[in-house]
Amino acid sequence: MALCRTGPNPIPGSYSAQNLSTKLIVPALLRFTRQFSNLVRRKRKGVCCSSLRNAASASSKESLEDAPTTLSVCLEEETDHVIQFKMSDFKILDTVSVGLGGRPDEVIFEGMVKDSGSSLCNTRVVLRQLSSAQAQRRGKRAIEVLKKLVRRKLLYHSYSMQVHGYISLPASDASGSFILVHGYHGSFSLRHWLQQSDWLPTLEATLALDEESVRKVGEDFTGGPAVSRQLRLVRILMRDLLIGVNYLHSHGLAHTELRLENVHISPIDRHIKVGILGNAADFYKDGSNGSSLDNLDRRQMMIAFDMRCMGFIMAKMVMRELMDPLIFAKFKSFLTKGYDPSCLREFILEILGRSSPYGNAGLQILDRNWGAGWHLLSLLLATKPSQRIRPARP
Repeated sequence: MALCRTGPNPIPGSYSAQNLSTKLIVPALLRFTRQFSNLVRRKRKGVCCSSLRNAASASSKESLEDAPTTLSVCLEEETDHVIQFKMSDFKILDTVSVGLGGRPDEVIFEGMVKDSGSSLCNTRVVLRQLSSAQAQRRGKRAIEVLKKLVRRKLLYHSYSMQVHGYISLPASDASGSFILVHGYHGSFSLRHWLQQSDWLPTLEATLALDEESVRKVGEDFTGGPAVSRQLRLVRILMRDLLIGVNYLHSHGLAHTELRLENVHISPIDRHIKVGILGNAADFYKDGSNGSSLDNLDRRQMMIAFDMRCMGFIMAKMVMRELMDPLIFAKFKSFLTKGYDPSCLREFILEILGRSSPYGNAGLQILDRNWGAGWHLLSLLLATKPSQRIRPARP
């Protein structure tokens, strides 16, 4: 869904040097325009801000119990820790954050919970309207995954995009869709952060780095040269990502969609959020944690796939040239052809050349500590899945 520009040019609205130390994040919002309305109408008949407001008035008059859909009945039977909202519970905002881009079968709105009896009252949330059958399966899956992860609420809230509940519109409604209600964790995805011209000081300010936070990644101080600051930031982000992904793996789940677009940084708790998990896959087909060879192979392949995605995320954070789709296609082709990732340095020097607009900070980062960065990258992107980094068997 083309809500925003995701090209190499930064989004207008930069941060001044004076407020970087105090201002965490300036929301980048796009006003709904006539052009956007036309786009939504072309992709989804009858889905727009007015349709949501009409649904709100309809839901206040007609209770969902009077006309339950198969999906809502199923959700009520399977989940008792999510909220079944009504559209009248929300005040729909007329803006949408640039980092919440969805799929062609999704329309994304931001809203404020206005139900005074709700613990989420006055909380900003995202309403993800899912119209196709496949999209609704993703929404339902996100709620099913919540059942598995909610037992360890602290980790779930820290590293996953929190799902609050859902709205299942009556079948008689024109849109006839399922709406997933989940947390709002800042206006940018990690991709949008990295596309900012001043991404390094801005992310440092958003994460509010102090000596305690940098000690977790083996550093003793903040500040320093730009290369040292970027390395420190990459370590912090990768640490959070690995904790979040390992948390999923320890619960028998693979993420399967780890991309910069699906990763958000919350300015509230300063943690990485690894998406809404609508495509998370179970390691074991039968729901058990048996030790059959098929289950073990399936688990190993799924973990290896997630680790490869982590390698791509790390590579793009360190070498911002890979944000260019053409350069990244060459990078990915090198790995697809089965070349040894330990030869990545020579290949990167060849495709990037000596005159990169971003300088050679990425190469310096990977070269530090006798090439420790290259070694880690080669383990994440190893050609054989069995050679990639994976967690210990629980």
